[in-house]
This record gives sequence, C-alpha cells and structure tokens, in this order.
Amino acid sequence: MLTFLRPFRIVLPLVATALLVGCSSDGNKNPFEVTVERCPAVAVVGGTGSLTRFRGTERNAEDILYEATITGTRLQCNQGDDVVSDVAFEIVAQRGPALRGEADVALPYFVAVLRDNSEIVAKDVYLARLHFSADAERAGTREIVRQRLPTIEQARRYDYEILLGFQLDPEDVTYNLLR
Repeated sequence: MLTFLRPFRIVLPLVATALLVGCSSDGNKNPFEVTVERCPAVAVVGGTGSLTRFRGTERNAEDILYEATITGTRLQCNQGDDVVSDVAFEIVAQRGPALRGEADVALPYFVAVLRDNSEIVAKDVYLARLHFSADAERAGTREIVRQRLPTIEQARRYDYEILLGFQLDPEDVTYNLLR
C-alpha cells in the first residue's frame, strides 16, 4: 500500500534539511542564488616558460649564461563593475658557466588575454630585471601584472584566459623544442 511514496519519505527530509542549512539570518539573502565567477584562468604557454641565454652563437653547455624559468603563478581576482585580475609569478634564473662575476640581466616576458580560447584581445611585453651578485648562483624576481576586463557583462559573455611566457625569438623556440 502506497509503496510508491517510500522514496519521498527519504528525499523529503534531505531537501528540508538542505533548505534550512542554506537559509541565513539575513532575511534578504536568497539561499538558491547562484554566483558565477568570471575570473579568467591563468597559464604559462607551453614551451615559453623557460629561457636559456648563451654567450655568442654557440649552443654548448659551457656557453650558457643563465637559464630562467617562470614559476609559481597565482591569480587574485576582484569582481565588481569590471573584473580586475592581478597575476603574480616568479622568474628565477640559474647562473651558467659562461656568466662570470656580477651581472644584471633583463628578461622579456609577455602577458596576453585570450578570449574564448581563440582570440588574443590584448598582449603586452614587459622586462623583468634580475641581478646576480658576484657569488650568487641564482637570481630572481616577483612580478605582478594587472589585467582588467572592461565590464562584468563582457566577462559573462566570453571565457577569458590570461597567458604568460617569455618573449622568445625563433632560435629560443627551437632550442626549447629540441632539448
């Protein structure tokens, strides 16, 4: 008798509990309101996260001045009338055998905003400056770049991604692919 109601006896208390837990003391808050995050994803473009500089035109191990890497990417995103994203990351370089004494190096990197995984809507190139003291094997810097999507409505319409990497020339790309 009324065995078709048995599943409702289990489900009904669960739904009621979920409704009570979801309610807050703020009477104006809707417990079923869905908040959509529109913060962009962040990624280092494959093959552009490392950079090796050589002394001269030779590409031998003893001619390496330094090898640099982009690491530790983090995103802090604030949504209001627009979407403001602060991308933080480290650039760390290891001294090579050809780099002697104290040295300052400037490493070009890019930050690009990609819309719907197909269209670059913004790209800027920056210089990270690192200092090797005479006895240091490593040097590094922390970079923070702010990207802003003009309106929250625009952010809702499209999927955005912030891409970064070293600004490489064709020889750098070839070296990264072959090693």
